[in-house]
Amino acid sequence: MKFGIVVTTIYGGEFINEYYDHLLTNGVLDKVNFYVVGDLSTPASCREQVEKYTKQGLPWYYFGPEEQNEFLKPFPKLAAEIPWKTDNRRNIGFMMAYRDRCHTIIAIDDDNYPLKDWSFLAGHSAVGQEASLLTAVGHNNWFNLCSMMEVQCPSLGSGETVYARGFPYQRRHIACSQINAEISTGIVAINAGLWSGDPDVDAATRLVTRCIAKEKFTSDYLLAPNTLMPINTQNTGIIRDAIPAYYYVKMGHPVGGMKLDRFGDIFSGFFVQKCAKAVGHSIKVGSPVVEHRRSPHNLYKDLWNELAGMVVIDDMLPLLESPLSPSQNYSDATVELAERIEEWSAKQEGFLWDDSLKNYFKNVASNMKLWVEVCRQLN
Repeated sequence: MKFGIVVTTIYGGEFINEYYDHLLTNGVLDKVNFYVVGDLSTPASCREQVEKYTKQGLPWYYFGPEEQNEFLKPFPKLAAEIPWKTDNRRNIGFMMAYRDRCHTIIAIDDDNYPLKDWSFLAGHSAVGQEASLLTAVGHNNWFNLCSMMEVQCPSLGSGETVYARGFPYQRRHIACSQINAEISTGIVAINAGLWSGDPDVDAATRLVTRCIAKEKFTSDYLLAPNTLMPINTQNTGIIRDAIPAYYYVKMGHPVGGMKLDRFGDIFSGFFVQKCAKAVGHSIKVGSPVVEHRRSPHNLYKDLWNELAGMVVIDDMLPLLESPLSPSQNYSDATVELAERIEEWSAKQEGFLWDDSLKNYFKNVASNMKLWVEVCRQLN
């Protein structure tokens, strides 16, 4: 089984050494392709960090602007939809890992670090395998994966419940932590690993709570077939078959005097899990855990960039909560979902919903179909 780890970065790549040491210690270096996708501002030191392992004969690759442009030449329409200076470049890494037939493609962020007590590949090895685990049912068909962590909120003076970035505000309820003792069995298509230290919550939560987290679960769970949760690109494993449904949504659209940003992974995470459910596959949540050493952020700027996404996710609930038709494959499920997104967005009214935002989601739907076609060419 070959794993492809995909990451984008504009920093020097110090995290790469820790993954090398972790994989070497666990005796699994030979199972990993590592794809580091740079941007226009990524320093030369990042390439140097990767290539010292490439020179050892390892399939660890750094892709700067020149390599990316060369790779995208056969796909000019898609290339035009992947802007520089954005994390949308991650799509190129997914395409490369898909082309190289990696069985499991793992998305990480450059501030996610492997932990000694959690074998990174062991946790993601469930992808593509049948698993029998306790069932995360949550409340009102929504599960709060942050309930699997011990969360401290220093500014509130005690431990409290927080919710992952992208969790709809209309569905937040203390009962979203519910686990059913009944065992579920299914083929794992998506493995959502967790993060200690700085949990992936939205900027509004960070500003209020200043939360820190440590894992407390003793068992992984399978999501109930009708249950949803946000899935990000921090420590998330995807079965190769599902990559046609895992288009990383382009961000940066101006809306209401703000910018729709920091939700590309959230949209793509919801979309791929809807397609997984249509195909009859399962989502596992829990291991492995990585340490999130969050890069410096201006939380007020993050909030400004996230607010539009928070509004849209709540407006999107009817779309997200309506199951797709049963499907034989992820490509067909994605095309159906794209058509539903276009139809849904055209009908939206109210706060933020002008013609520009409707056209943005029309473009998202078009790009999802384009992504399916590109995956067919790479397959």
